[in-house]
Amino acid sequence: MKLATFTAAESGTRPRFGVVLETESGEVVVDPRAARAAQLIAGGADAATAGARAAAEVPADVVGYFVSGSSGTALVSAALEYYRESAAEGPVRGADGESAAFPVEQVRLLAPVSRPRRIRDYLTYEEHATGAGVAVPEAFAHMPICYKCNPDSVVGPGDPILWPSYTEQLDYELEVGFYVSREARNLTVDEAESAIGGVTFFNDVSARDIQLYEMSMHIGPSKGKDFCSPMGPYAVTMDELDEFAIEVTASVNGEVWSAGSTKNRRYSFAQVLAWASLHETVYPGEFLAVGTVGGGCGLELDRWIQPGDLIEFASPQLGVLRNAVGPREVLPAGGGLASFQGAPPVRRAP
Repeated sequence: MKLATFTAAESGTRPRFGVVLETESGEVVVDPRAARAAQLIAGGADAATAGARAAAEVPADVVGYFVSGSSGTALVSAALEYYRESAAEGPVRGADGESAAFPVEQVRLLAPVSRPRRIRDYLTYEEHATGAGVAVPEAFAHMPICYKCNPDSVVGPGDPILWPSYTEQLDYELEVGFYVSREARNLTVDEAESAIGGVTFFNDVSARDIQLYEMSMHIGPSKGKDFCSPMGPYAVTMDELDEFAIEVTASVNGEVWSAGSTKNRRYSFAQVLAWASLHETVYPGEFLAVGTVGGGCGLELDRWIQPGDLIEFASPQLGVLRNAVGPREVLPAGGGLASFQGAPPVRRAP
């Protein structure tokens, strides 16, 4: 399934849980809770009873869907099937008269999970490190290595990419990652396979000059990463994917800058999750990115995005994550530290 979080004009800014379906007229986003209520009403329930039952039975959001397990999956599937069977006869509406489905172009897609409980971004592609001129440490042969991201920095499709005042070199990073579907600890690799909820794009936006400058202390990154992290548009469940055959591109203003796939990785999703869960608990909705594909950032190409540029990550399997780069923010009066006067520019090492 393609799981989504969206808003529609009829319900204002209230986020709704949706599943994207292919129909003869194009892609539609179906609200399975509204579809379930419509199914119950068609079976003779009054609107109030149908609404209460649908709210109790059908998950309210993407993380709820992960947690609901096989019972939730079955109920959502049944609601979607009812929608397919009924849509040809006219609009399908929920208990409050709300539409149960919308053409994708008529909704605003948000990040699948607006605030993951935790985000970790791993290095699993050796080609990315070497392409950026970074020596691959011995540790990479034995374990995936990550940094911890800022969960409050997540933005969704269509949201602007922030450009902090302290950087001259903003960069995109073409990545995918996955959400954890259940609470677990000390997972084996085999066990971890069943704890992967869904896969989506992750743009690990990086302020390259200050990132490398601050990491010269062998800690971080912090200011180089913690300000904006676009994710989306969907969380695609693993039954629809081959994790080593996801084709991805990154385009800037319609020109493809990066193209690759997820095949050339040292560590699988399950290996990354098993390592993450070793002696620490992972929780539903956590997000683990598996790193930048080879050639998947401006640093590797020595090409640099600018304010106003449109960045598009595209994949036949994952959809399109589209974000425009915003203007460089203005340093507020008295903001920051007088001792920081900018970081040295960086270029790809030869």
